[in-house]
Amino acid sequence: MNDRTSSDVIDLTRSLLALKRSAWAIVLCAVVVGAATYAYFKQQTPIFKASTMIVSTGNQTGNQTVNQTLVSAPPLPSGALQGALLNLEVLRDISAGLEKVTGLSPEARAALQRKLLSEAAAARSSTLRVAGDVDMYGNGIYTVSARHTDPRVAAQLANLATSALIAWDAQRGLVKVSSARRALEVQLRDTETRLKQLGPVGAAPTRDQLTLLDQQATRTNDLNNLRALERAVVGSLALVAQAVTPLKPVAPRPARNAAVAGLFALLAASALVLLRSSLSRMVSSDIDLRGLHLRLLGEVPRLRTVKKGQPVLAMMHRGKAADSVTFLASNIRGCLGQQPKTVMITSLLPGEGKSTLVAGLAGSFAAGGLRTLLVEADVRHPTQRGLWGLAAETAPWVNLPQAAPFPGEEARDLQAALRNPEAAQARRLTDHLHLVVTAPHDGTAARLPTEAFRAALHLWSQHYDVVLVDAPPALAISDPLEMASMVSGVLIVLEPGKANMSGVQRLLDTLELAGANVIGVAFNKIDPRHVATGYGYGYGYRSPGVPVGRA
Repeated sequence: MNDRTSSDVIDLTRSLLALKRSAWAIVLCAVVVGAATYAYFKQQTPIFKASTMIVSTGNQTGNQTVNQTLVSAPPLPSGALQGALLNLEVLRDISAGLEKVTGLSPEARAALQRKLLSEAAAARSSTLRVAGDVDMYGNGIYTVSARHTDPRVAAQLANLATSALIAWDAQRGLVKVSSARRALEVQLRDTETRLKQLGPVGAAPTRDQLTLLDQQATRTNDLNNLRALERAVVGSLALVAQAVTPLKPVAPRPARNAAVAGLFALLAASALVLLRSSLSRMVSSDIDLRGLHLRLLGEVPRLRTVKKGQPVLAMMHRGKAADSVTFLASNIRGCLGQQPKTVMITSLLPGEGKSTLVAGLAGSFAAGGLRTLLVEADVRHPTQRGLWGLAAETAPWVNLPQAAPFPGEEARDLQAALRNPEAAQARRLTDHLHLVVTAPHDGTAARLPTEAFRAALHLWSQHYDVVLVDAPPALAISDPLEMASMVSGVLIVLEPGKANMSGVQRLLDTLELAGANVIGVAFNKIDPRHVATGYGYGYGYRSPGVPVGRA
């Protein structure tokens, strides 16, 4: 139960970290989508909506005489009025009324008429709509709305549609009365025809003539009553309020659409980040390292842009960078204990800032009073000379242990020192820091002699407190794997979010086969705001004029 709960927390934390790292990209995506949506809808033609209100009443009133005199249409069921807008007779009345609408050109009028007919054929109307409902007694309120790019046309169209619906509703009440009237007219004509066939009616009509005369009088009276009722037929709909010209458009709504699109983009981008995080399994936090049975020894923030002419390492002696490197150096010393302090620093991929971090560590160890030797062992991509700038070119030379070269025969790079250790020399950068660089790479494949390098490390480590080896990426060439068994510990430099879990696991397996002692991982190039480890950021006591790295 506890293991399962812990796993859930880890997954949630990784997701939150992934969202935090990509927050700026997610927000930028939402802003761009929202701005594009706003610009798109802002260019659209505005649509205005005008509405009328009609009331639906039942067929019974409070006056019995009125109820017996008037003939009203039966109440409309719910939703019937929206379907009535698709009735061809209603549309015919609306189309005829469009001829009197002002503000429409003949072409626009014809286009609107075609649009109404096409919407009726599709059984879906977007120009004219009815909203509302009635109760079980046929009472309710309906709103008839019309949409158009011209607000005056929208108001006139809504009034036209309302008038057509009220007229259609009144015609519903005439259906039964008119049918009864037509049936009585047929019966009356049949009675008159039969009466003529019996001959003229005399002073003493026959029995058959009397019967037909009674039928004729009765049916004539009924017909007159029906004709009177036809004029008294009313519908169940009545106009409450006519449409007025709207002042503001109802569509498009750029701000609302932009907000919705931006929110959708925000959610979609967040989902993509979470999906990518779960699929790619990038090493991005100490939680991922614990899954690989590694410990995080320190985090070094990304350096700011270096000013022209300013050494890169000058940025390592300021603020959080100096504190982070000092904290990392302390953890490395704690991991090695009393062992000879020879540390190889490597990385999984090129471009993770390994060499800069090694130089910063060397400066931190030396500032702490430890005799430090920095050995550049990356023969294919040497960078230490450029990192140290003018100091690497002008600093005085110092003999390495057990070396006493004759003048003019000095071995002043790593390759030459391994060939002739009696003449090996290093640059004396500070009182406690010496630097051995490699010869400039000539483009050919090059490797360091393994046994000579092992012997040199063994000799030098006896005369220095710390020996740092700047090795190339471990999976690039085989040199770091051979060096790994020669040093007391191996430090892996990773850039969070750049190395995947499988690659780091493969690196660990390779180093394990080489017999390396992996002491931990240093995260490099992280956002300064996300630096979580280290003690006393911005909390150092130092004398005026003393760099942080030497405090």
